[in-house]
Amino acid sequence: MAYLRNFTHDIFVSYAHGPKGLQGFNGERRDILSCWTQAFTDALASQLDVILGTKEDERRVKIWMDPALDGNQPLSDSLKTEIGGSALLLVVMSHFYLKSHWCGEELDWFAAKANAGDGRIFVVRAYNTDEAHWPPALKPGGNALKGYPFYLAKDAESLGDPLGWPVPDTSDKAFWKQVTQLADEIARQLKRLEYLQDKAPTQTLDAVPEGVGCTVFLGYMHDSLQDVREKLRQRLVEAHLNVVPPAAEDPIDEPSLRASFDKYSAQASALVLVANEGCELWPRRQVGGPINFQLQLAQERKLPVHLWLDIDDLSSVKNTPYRQFLTALKVRSDHDPSQVVTWDGIDGFADYVRSKLDSAERRDPGIEQFAIVCSNIKSVACAANGSFPQYEDFQDLVLDSIAGTERGSILADADNAGLIRLADLEEQIARADTLVVLCFDQDWLWANRIIQQLKQVVGGRCDKIKILVTGPQYKNRGTYYNAFRFQTVTGVGPDNVIQKNAVQDQIRKAFQPRAA
Repeated sequence: MAYLRNFTHDIFVSYAHGPKGLQGFNGERRDILSCWTQAFTDALASQLDVILGTKEDERRVKIWMDPALDGNQPLSDSLKTEIGGSALLLVVMSHFYLKSHWCGEELDWFAAKANAGDGRIFVVRAYNTDEAHWPPALKPGGNALKGYPFYLAKDAESLGDPLGWPVPDTSDKAFWKQVTQLADEIARQLKRLEYLQDKAPTQTLDAVPEGVGCTVFLGYMHDSLQDVREKLRQRLVEAHLNVVPPAAEDPIDEPSLRASFDKYSAQASALVLVANEGCELWPRRQVGGPINFQLQLAQERKLPVHLWLDIDDLSSVKNTPYRQFLTALKVRSDHDPSQVVTWDGIDGFADYVRSKLDSAERRDPGIEQFAIVCSNIKSVACAANGSFPQYEDFQDLVLDSIAGTERGSILADADNAGLIRLADLEEQIARADTLVVLCFDQDWLWANRIIQQLKQVVGGRCDKIKILVTGPQYKNRGTYYNAFRFQTVTGVGPDNVIQKNAVQDQIRKAFQPRAA
């Protein structure tokens, strides 16, 4: 049985084999692309089990793929049946996929049953392929589906290598980060389809409330609330929400709570907490104990909080600092209708959480409105063994223009050789909604290296605003256009004259959301 009872399979994996295995000089020449795809699929299934909280075999996600298909035969009736009985289609995109007639038939057959624009087709970018060659079913309205990058490439033209190549294991951090992001989006869509089959079988996905399928972080609670916590988890799941961390990973102290936040909070749309008179004495010197500690962690991550204060009489709280902390929370809620903290019971609180998620603006988990700016000002200055005030003035102009869109900026630092240290900003890059590459002297190689690195850090969770700004000292080496899939803002022309107002207008217009 699949997770969705109305389907035979939850996910149908459509992929192309690599060159077939042959007898080699020292053993077998294997089809390592197929080996990678099968390992990836197993990893995805395992992560979906975690996010959906499924331990029972009959409720675990069912994925269909056939390792034996060689892609050289017409689409059989039996295979059509498997496709037609699948809720979602997962395309593993590669140059072999684009050449496979079989894969094209699988895609067309599924697309005939489901609209590609309704979120039931997912694309895993195992290799760097040209979207211009993608089948029409993967480009609804002429725009390619977002896709999830699973490759590393040295430049925009190379195929790259899949993450974790040739076979991923638990040590491949970048691979598992992408698997988690993809699994979170697939889990949300499965929950939305589950809602339809349970609540509105005659409706379409457009009719599903926005909160359905969202992930919530169920926070740490005092030992005396464990029964409440378990019942609340069950009620939230019944409300078609994903709940993290899994019950087996419930935090029990400060280290495990920090680790749990680091691991799961980026997926969550809200933090759900229950507090009573039970008081903890950790973290050290933390007024309000773990409740206030979690409120602070949520504030740092701009994560909404829904708190239930399960206390009839605050005077019953024996610990004086904790009583004062809870009293202050209650007073704030009395003056702010948006901060409701008292409920009659678990059902009412769970319904409230769902209603808040329904009305909240849909956002990609962890995304915040600020810009990461990468500039090669140091590399060009060092190369000339001097400083360039014109470059610095232009950089300030760009940063001021970004600030004019109500965004803050984080300027990526560079070492003395001008090398940008992106690894130091990995978390901020993942959270930022905007990426800006400020390139002086039309340095193609530098810009290409930076953009390729950014793509790997960004992942596939959102369509960030991506801008390439060309700065002073035009070298007539050709224009960028959209070769790197970054929107280009021309800072200067061949005459090397900067038009301040024009540049500001171009940059601010570039911040309007657009397809990536």
